[in-house]
Amino acid sequence: MALTVKLPEFEGPLDLLLHLIKDSEMNIYDIPIVAITSQYLDYLHSLQQVQLEVAGDYFVMAATLMRIKSQWLLPQPEEPLLDEDVNSEDPRDELVAQLLTYQAYKEAAADLQNREQERKDYFSKAPSLLASAEPIPMPDQPLALTELTAAFTALLRRQQPQTPVTRNVQCETITVAEKVTQITQALRHSAQGQLDFTRLLSTEPSIEETVTTFMAVLELMKNKQIACFQAQTLAPITVALKEEVA
Repeated sequence: MALTVKLPEFEGPLDLLLHLIKDSEMNIYDIPIVAITSQYLDYLHSLQQVQLEVAGDYFVMAATLMRIKSQWLLPQPEEPLLDEDVNSEDPRDELVAQLLTYQAYKEAAADLQNREQERKDYFSKAPSLLASAEPIPMPDQPLALTELTAAFTALLRRQQPQTPVTRNVQCETITVAEKVTQITQALRHSAQGQLDFTRLLSTEPSIEETVTTFMAVLELMKNKQIACFQAQTLAPITVALKEEVA
């Protein structure tokens, strides 16, 4: 790696040149090359007078400025001989492009430094390991109607067909009263008088059957004949006879 020599207050020749331009209130797009070259050389001479070692990059920039100055002072023909001479490049263009790029990076670095200082005033909270936390125990009380409705909505959403289908309107095949009787009989013949809600449905239930079953469960809950429980969050809902729960 090349040795980088840092002069007082300046990071390099472009930094020094940019400082001189701003200090003299010059237009960076129209640099008075004679004046800026004179100021730049005066600064290098002042450093040599106090016996400070000047990095070679500063002398390269000095040579570049003198070259541009000599091109700028050359007499220009009053009338161009060829058409391309009209669009001849300004000898300062390359230097201006370097200065603009350096200025953009310098401003970005200053902005990042300011953000770093502002970030020091904040304190971050360590992430919570929710995945490893103990599951919250479910209450022993029966489920509320809103919880049962939410589970029913999720069940209907899973049964919703992915693509639209065309069906003919058919008469109701089973009433709520008939479904109430079926559910009561199924619970009485089950172990411990309870079943998962999905066991109250057929293998491939239709939306009509699901809705009718849900209405029957609500009717039984209203009459305090059954109770619904859930072992834990997102677990299947268990339907049990009220006398078995007691």
